[in-house]
Amino acid sequence: MQKIISFDIWDTIIKRKCHPEEVKLATARYIILKYENKLKDEYKDIYTILKKRDDIEEKECKRNKKDGHDDECRILDVFKSLQKEIFKEKIEDISEELLKEEIEQEKRVIYINPEIIPIFEKYKGLKKYCISDFYMDAESLKELLDYLKVPVKIEKIYSSADYLLNKRTGNLYKKAEEEIGISPEEHIHVGDNQYSDIQMAQSLGIETIKTTKTEFDFVPEKNRKFNFDLSIEKKEIKSKNDKLFNCGLELAPLLYFFGYNIVEYAIKNKIDKVYYQTREGETFIKIHQLIKSNNPFGVEIPDCDTIEVSRMGTFSASLKEFSIPELLRLWSQYREQSVKALFKTLAIDMKPFEKYMKKYDIDVEEKITFPWFDLKIQKLCKDEEFLEKINKEIAKKREDALLYFEKSKNILNDNMPLFTVDIGWRGTIQDNLAYLFPNKEIGGYYLTLYDFYNLQPENTYKISFLDDKDIRDNEVASMITLLEWIYNPGTGSVTGYKDGKAIRKAKDEEKSIVEKYIKPLQEGMLAGAEIINEYMKYHPYEAAECKNYVYDLLRRIKVNPPKELIEAYYSMVFNDTFGTAEYVEKDEKLSTLEKLNIFKCRNILRDEPWKEAFITYNNLGYMNLLMNFKSFIRKILGRK
Repeated sequence: MQKIISFDIWDTIIKRKCHPEEVKLATARYIILKYENKLKDEYKDIYTILKKRDDIEEKECKRNKKDGHDDECRILDVFKSLQKEIFKEKIEDISEELLKEEIEQEKRVIYINPEIIPIFEKYKGLKKYCISDFYMDAESLKELLDYLKVPVKIEKIYSSADYLLNKRTGNLYKKAEEEIGISPEEHIHVGDNQYSDIQMAQSLGIETIKTTKTEFDFVPEKNRKFNFDLSIEKKEIKSKNDKLFNCGLELAPLLYFFGYNIVEYAIKNKIDKVYYQTREGETFIKIHQLIKSNNPFGVEIPDCDTIEVSRMGTFSASLKEFSIPELLRLWSQYREQSVKALFKTLAIDMKPFEKYMKKYDIDVEEKITFPWFDLKIQKLCKDEEFLEKINKEIAKKREDALLYFEKSKNILNDNMPLFTVDIGWRGTIQDNLAYLFPNKEIGGYYLTLYDFYNLQPENTYKISFLDDKDIRDNEVASMITLLEWIYNPGTGSVTGYKDGKAIRKAKDEEKSIVEKYIKPLQEGMLAGAEIINEYMKYHPYEAAECKNYVYDLLRRIKVNPPKELIEAYYSMVFNDTFGTAEYVEKDEKLSTLEKLNIFKCRNILRDEPWKEAFITYNNLGYMNLLMNFKSFIRKILGRK
């Protein structure tokens, strides 16, 4: 009989872009994402599920060997046993579902081994078979080969899962040869495993060809390191834009992992749609869209959209009335405020109400400390004619806001939950929405959160990504304005609603500086996010594992900020009308004489939240030495 040639499958015809155990890890993640609430507490992470599965595979192999077979197992048997171990109570059998998902994950990570193509060509005249030690049956393996469109006809696949025989013992070779009707001398085998594919085959008299085995660095432990390489997208420095782009690449994990955590939370909690709040949400949503278009999770990704909101756009609409108890939601944050700033915050024209200011001798420009205690303000809040007029304005604001949500987003004041995302820091827009939509449960996901000024509405809940208190109070607090600025889309802030549409306002200077400094940064962040997302397709992680990486990144940025980032930070101009009626602008650089004035620089630093940025921006290296020396002396003296 004419010779035949057989091929091992894994690392011979097919290669993976990851360690084989990471495919199993993806199946464990699938179980978590879909069935977390049904799992026993000890199995609510992907690594304990993986370990349990491996233990079950080992037991199945031993049991089969004891029954007279080789030490092999079938994946469906493993999944059936796994279910019994990890779920709190018996559920409908999902073995076939898990197999289907694992096959889909294999499809995501596999590719044809380039090394095999010349071998196919050299032996094109021989009939071809596959002989594989694997826990999936021939039908599943054929599906994978067909998916890759392997360019040769495979007569039959001999899988150890079908026969409970393997190549390590030589028994699977013998079974294949018996069925095909050939002797070992008529058999060539190609494979990567030195023992199973080469030594054992040769010991049986089979001619062999060895392919290269791929090794992966993988430790199945929580918080294992990431190995993506952002530098592959770095640009050659030819302009300031290139520097900003490269700086953005370094910031990419902060943006991407925030979005990754949001999507995972939404999947686990069966959230149909995630609404990203403008402004920063217009940048955040791009990660959601990236993940949805190039899915690393292996399950359906919730839809996403933006909602055009701001504190100013939603606050007056959320008020029941103009009264001190209602306004305390504002004054708890801005305890000193002029009446002029109050009306700007409410987005209500003050002119029709000037006579009431005169009536109670209120200077609209004067900043009033603790307005709720001010006798003039108290009298104003009791004036029935004033209240009737201003409450009509507030009612109109509410009507306009509700019309926007209904017409533009199909969001009604019903019992359908609403899930929103914003940068932070106290979730006041979410609070406003909760008062605007009292029938809805409204969730909010934030980069980080600080203590709330106000009693939280009963129909809300809030989640924070950066939930480490030290990181929040040190790194984030120092760079809080930077973190807002780098996500600014330059589209302006919402000031109100009219005819079912949002009214937005952006200062020309703000738009110009965003275009000059922030857009190149964001381009770098998004390019880096694509690299990370591609990596996450092949290497499953739980979202919580990303946090330490982000914490380390924030620490590095705070202590040693790139000059390009600092330049972008000090270019800052954006609308902060709410509460203050002002624009935020950073200071200009110090003059040479000011830099030499140690006392002036020291006094500025005392009030500067991000001291390292100020020092870098103004080339005040000597201040670092002074600060380090001061810190050293305090440690010696035992002071904090």
